[in-house]
Amino acid sequence: MNCTEKIYRTHPYDSDFTATVTNVNGDWVTLDRTAFYPGGGGQDPDIGEIDGSRVVEVKHKGDEIAHKVPSNSFKIGQNVSGHVDFQRRLDLMRAHTGEHLLFSSLYRLVPELELVKIAITPSKKSFIVKGMLDLSLVLEAEKFVNGAISEGVEVREEIVGRDDPLVCEARVKLDRISGDRIRLVRIGKYDLAACAGVHVRNTSEIGMLLVEKLTSARPQGDFEIEFSVGATAVQRALYLSTLALQASDILGARPEDAVKALENQRVELDRARDSLKAMAKRSIEDLEPQLVGGVPIYHMMFKGLDRRTLSEEATKKVQDGSSLCILVDESERISVFIAAGKDSKFDANALLKELLGPIGGKGGGNRSFATGGLSADITAKEVMDAAMKAVKETYV
Repeated sequence: MNCTEKIYRTHPYDSDFTATVTNVNGDWVTLDRTAFYPGGGGQDPDIGEIDGSRVVEVKHKGDEIAHKVPSNSFKIGQNVSGHVDFQRRLDLMRAHTGEHLLFSSLYRLVPELELVKIAITPSKKSFIVKGMLDLSLVLEAEKFVNGAISEGVEVREEIVGRDDPLVCEARVKLDRISGDRIRLVRIGKYDLAACAGVHVRNTSEIGMLLVEKLTSARPQGDFEIEFSVGATAVQRALYLSTLALQASDILGARPEDAVKALENQRVELDRARDSLKAMAKRSIEDLEPQLVGGVPIYHMMFKGLDRRTLSEEATKKVQDGSSLCILVDESERISVFIAAGKDSKFDANALLKELLGPIGGKGGGNRSFATGGLSADITAKEVMDAAMKAVKETYV
């Protein structure tokens, strides 16, 4: 098998090259040399053109690099010209180098941190870790990274043997590396890691790194850190800064006091919800049934009550076995809860479908309990009136 000369490794800034076609297999074309990076280390492969035909995917094929060029007419031995979408490549190079800096900065703060997965794509830059983090640690690491970017640190490659002492100093997972040679990427004093990806020559080319999200990554890991780089990071920082100022204005607090103000409002909101829940429970407990054909039917409407409370209280109300309970809540959407006593003639699920079907609602359950909802332009009262009408016409 031939071996493709990998221009992207030795000259990562070269976007144009010439080559000879060595094999064609349907849409897949291999060349004797290529500047197209086939992806790896979480970084997406390059796209671009070969002789004006679009390259939509690139991948390793043993020691060769295969290019997917749909409906191509290339012939073995044909000389061609390739062009890599370099602005896309540069964005990924900046992000990949930024990822190295950000993880190593977090690792210094949290030595037990483990890197699980990396995603460096045009639409998303992130990595998943195992270990405990919080926003204060992320902010400290982010400051450190942007300091290294401002410093303008050289990024260089070192090829060493598996037994080289340098390997012990690097971030490397030897079980994932085949062969006797290891490619290490060094970012000055800040990071040394095994990596097959393409990177910028100097950290100053990253421009800026901004962490945008810290979210749970269960079950893959503990946290996912999403970030942006370059002009995108600057624009996002300005946008988020403006949002913070607007939020502070709404809260009536200085920007530096906004988080505390939000925490206070959350405490007040939790108290209000607890109070509402307690009042609702008392209201349902005191609710007297309406006898319809001699059958006790409990029905009541609410606004903004949580689903769990309504489900529990509706079930409690029919423990006598013979009654029916219908509760309707109106918040962002209409929610309906129907509970039927085990000895009653009612089928909660059938009644729910009969009620919601004609008005575009959805839901389900069983004979004893069913719940559903709808977002149509209708009020809780209209839904309750329809429910009571269905009960009278169909079940009594």
